[in-house]
Amino acid sequence: MRRDPAPATAGQMSQAEQCISRDSCGVVGLAENTNWHTQDVETLTRELGTNLNSGLAPAEAQARYRQYGPNRLPEARGVPPWLIFVRQFKSVIVLLLAAATGVSIALGDLVEAAAIAVVILLNALFGFVIELRAERAVAALKRIITRTAKVIRGGRLVEIPATSVVPGDLLVLEEGDRVAADARLVDADSLATVEAALTGESQPVEKDTRPLANGRLPLGDRTNMVYAGTSVARGSGLAVVTATGRATEIGHIAGLLEQTKEEKTPLEKRLGALGNRLVVVALVVAAVVTVAGWLAGHPFLEILTTGIALAVAAVPEGLPAVATITLAIGVRRMARQNAIVRRLPAVETLGSTTVICTDKTGTLTENRMTLMAAWVDGEDVGLGDRWWVKPVKPALRELLEAGVLASRAGLQKDAEGNWDVVGDATEGALVLAGMRVGFTREQAEEQGYVHLEEIPFSSETRRMAVYYRLPGGHTAVFAKGAPPVILDASRWLKRNGEISPLDDSTRQAVLAAAENFAARGLRILAVAYKPVRTVEEEAFADLVFLGLVAVADPPRAEVPAAIAEARSAGVRTVMVTGDHPATARAIAEQTGLAEPGAEVVTGSELAAMERADLVARVGRVNIFARVSPKQKLDIVEALKERNEIVAMTGDGVNDAPALKRADIGIAMGREGTAVARETADIILADDNFATIVRAVRQGRVIFDNIQKFIQYLFSCNLSEIILIFLAIILGLPVPLLVLQILWLNLVTDVFPALALGWEPPEGNVMRRPPRDPAQGLLTGRLQLGILLEGILLAAGPLAAYVYALSAMDGTGVARTVVFLSLSFAQLFHVFNIRRFDRFGIDRSLLDNRQLVGALFLTVSLQLMAVYLPALNAVLRTVPPGGAEWLLVVLAAGGPVALAQIVRRHIRYA
Repeated sequence: MRRDPAPATAGQMSQAEQCISRDSCGVVGLAENTNWHTQDVETLTRELGTNLNSGLAPAEAQARYRQYGPNRLPEARGVPPWLIFVRQFKSVIVLLLAAATGVSIALGDLVEAAAIAVVILLNALFGFVIELRAERAVAALKRIITRTAKVIRGGRLVEIPATSVVPGDLLVLEEGDRVAADARLVDADSLATVEAALTGESQPVEKDTRPLANGRLPLGDRTNMVYAGTSVARGSGLAVVTATGRATEIGHIAGLLEQTKEEKTPLEKRLGALGNRLVVVALVVAAVVTVAGWLAGHPFLEILTTGIALAVAAVPEGLPAVATITLAIGVRRMARQNAIVRRLPAVETLGSTTVICTDKTGTLTENRMTLMAAWVDGEDVGLGDRWWVKPVKPALRELLEAGVLASRAGLQKDAEGNWDVVGDATEGALVLAGMRVGFTREQAEEQGYVHLEEIPFSSETRRMAVYYRLPGGHTAVFAKGAPPVILDASRWLKRNGEISPLDDSTRQAVLAAAENFAARGLRILAVAYKPVRTVEEEAFADLVFLGLVAVADPPRAEVPAAIAEARSAGVRTVMVTGDHPATARAIAEQTGLAEPGAEVVTGSELAAMERADLVARVGRVNIFARVSPKQKLDIVEALKERNEIVAMTGDGVNDAPALKRADIGIAMGREGTAVARETADIILADDNFATIVRAVRQGRVIFDNIQKFIQYLFSCNLSEIILIFLAIILGLPVPLLVLQILWLNLVTDVFPALALGWEPPEGNVMRRPPRDPAQGLLTGRLQLGILLEGILLAAGPLAAYVYALSAMDGTGVARTVVFLSLSFAQLFHVFNIRRFDRFGIDRSLLDNRQLVGALFLTVSLQLMAVYLPALNAVLRTVPPGGAEWLLVVLAAGGPVALAQIVRRHIRYA
C-alpha cells in the first residue's frame, strides 16, 4: 500500500531547502527531459531535487511555481469578434456582390441593392457565428486539468489546487483520483490508470515502478508513468511530478492543436475559384454587350446600363445564400439522424470523403467490456447475443459465480437505465455476466456468504483471491487471474460436476484455448476455487480449476454494415488507435474493416519510418495500433499528401489535433471529451459509426443539390445574356429592359433554385465513387450542359420576340412576350435539372413540397408583373391576351422539351 509520509529530518529538510538554487539539484531544464521512465528512483529524485519521505519544502515549491508557472494550459489570445466579422467579407463572391450593390445604387434601383446587401449580411453572420467555435478548443483542453491534487509537502499530506502542482512534487494517487500532472511512479500498490482519453487504450493500464530500458516507448507502454488528465481505476501510488501545464503530454497536444493550420473545406475552395471566374465573366459581359450595342447603333447610355445589368445577372447573387441554405437543410436532416454539424461547409466535405480514419474504442466498439466466450467442461462455449435468456450450463453458471466472488468491481445504473461498471472494466464484464444469470455479491451476502479476507490483484502476481464463509459454515477461497498463473496453482479440474486430477494434456488444452481466445483479441481470465479451513491457508495452491472466461469490448452491432456501405460508396475505413495490435486486428476483422491476417502498423514502426514510406504505407494499410497523438496527425497528413479527403473520427484528447487537421473532424458526443467536441466539425450524438455513413450519404445529396442549383442558375442567367446579345447583333431593339432583367434574376431564378436544396437523393448516391477531390464545382461536361441549355432557353423567347415585333402591336407587347416566355422557360427548366437521369415530373416531386410551393409563388409573381397596373408601370409590361399567351407557351415549352432530349443523348449531368 501507499507509504505514509514520515516526519522529515533536519538534514533532509535542509537539503530540500537548498534546492532553491536549483542548479545543484539538477532541475534546470527538467521540462525538456522526456525519458523519466528510463531512470531509477535514486537518479529521478536527485535530478528533480525532491525527497521521497517529505516531498518538497514549501519554500522550494513556491520557488518552482515562480519558475515553471501554474499547472494549466496558457490561454491563447483570441481573435477579436470584430476581426472575425470583417474576415467574412474577404470572399471574392461577396466582394463582387458588394460591387453589384454599388452598380444597382448607381442605376437607381434601391430594391435590388437592398436585396443583395441582405444576402451579403446574412452570409457574413453565418460565418461569424461558426468561426467562434475555434476559440474554444484550447479552453476545453485547459478544463481537462484536475482542480485539486493531494501532495506531500514538508512531510505533510496536503490537498492543493491542481494549478499549484510543480515539478518535483510528491503526488499521492488513490482509486478514483484524476491525475493532476505527468509523474514518475516511485510506489505502486495494485495501481492501474485509465488512459483511453490520452492513448486510446480501453483497458486500465497496470502500473509499476521499474525503470524501462527503451527511451522511445509509446506513452501507452510507459508503465511507470502517469499522465495529466487520466484517472486511477484501482489501487494507490506515489509519484514524483516530472511535468506540469504545457510541458505535460496534454500540453503537447494543446501545442499541436495551436500549431495545426486549419484549412478551408473543398466547398469553400470551389466557391472561391468560382467567384474568381465570375469576376472575369461579369466584366467581359458588360464590355461585349456595351460595345456590340453601341456599334449596332443603340444609344450609349442605354446600352451601357443594359450591359451593367447583364453583368449583375452574370453573377447569381443568390449563390452564397442558396449554398448556405442548402447546407443548413442538410444540417437539419443530419441532426434528426444524430449528427450535429458545427460548421456548415463541412457537410459537403463529408460527402466527398475518400477515407475515414476512425478510433477504435467507443467508435467501432461499445466501450463496454462484455463476456464473449468461456471454456468449461473441456470445451469452448460461444456466447451469442442475449445468451443469458437461454438455458445456461450448470458448469458455466458455477464458473461465473466463482468469478463474481473473486472480483471487486460493482455495477450501477446510469440515467438511461444502463449498467455502468464501477472499478475494473474486465471484472465488470464478469460481474455483469453473473448478474445476468441471477448471481451478485449482494445477493450472496443476503444468502449467508460472508467476506473474510482478500488478496488484491497486482501486476506482478497477475492474480487475486477472496476468502468467503459459505452459508453452511464452511470456508472457501475463490481465485482468478492470468491462465498460466491460475493453472500453476491448480491441482484439480472440475468437469461435468466431477473433480479429477488436472493432468498435463488438460493443461495444454486450457493453454491452447487461452491462445485461441487471445488471437481473437479477447482478454482471458482463469477462475478456480478450493475449500479451506481458515484464511491463513495458502490461497494459490491445490486449487480446483473451473475454466476460462474471455471478455472484450465488442464491436457495435451496426458497424459491419456501415463499413460495408462505406466501401460500396468508395470510402475506405482506416483504424487509428492507441490500443494493442492484436485487439485492433481482431476488431478490424470482426467488423469487416480488414481481411483476416491484415497488416498492422504499430507506433514503433511509424517512428522509424521515413516520410515517403509513411505516405506509401497509408495507401494500403487499414490498421494502425499503439500510435501517439503526433502519429495520428502524421497519418492524416500523409493521407492528405495522397490527395485524399480525410474524415477523422475520435473521442479523446489524443484525437484533437488530427480532428482539426483532417478535412472533416467527427467527434463522439456521449463518450467524447470536451476537447474533441470543440475541435470537431461534426458531433455524433449517439456515438454510432453508422451515423457517419448516413452523414456521408447526406453530404453527397447536398453536393448533388448544390450542383443542381448552380447548373440551374448559370443556364438561366446565360440564356438572358445570349438572348440580349443575339438581339443586338441582329439589329433588334433591346428585348429586355434593365428592371426586367433584374426581376428575372431575382424572382424566376432564386426561388426554384432555393427549393432544389430540398431535393431527395438520387438512387445511386451510395453506389458511386467519391468525387475527385481536385474536381471543381463546374466540370467540363457540366459547363457544356450549361452552354447548350442556355442556348436552347434563349432560342424560343428570341424567336417569339422576332415574331411579336412583326405581327403584334408594338415593342411593349413584344417585350412582354419575351419577358414571360423566358421566365416560364426558366421555370419549367427546373424539371430538367432536378433529376439527373430523367424528367423531373414524377412521384419524387411530392418529396419536395418546397419546390411545388416555389413554382406556385413564381407563377403568381409573374402574373402580377404583367397584370398589376403598378408593376406594369415599373416594369413597362402590358397585360397579355390569348394570342400572346399561346406564343408564350410555345416559346417556353419548346426549349424545355429540346433540352430534355439533349440531356438524354449527351450525358453531361
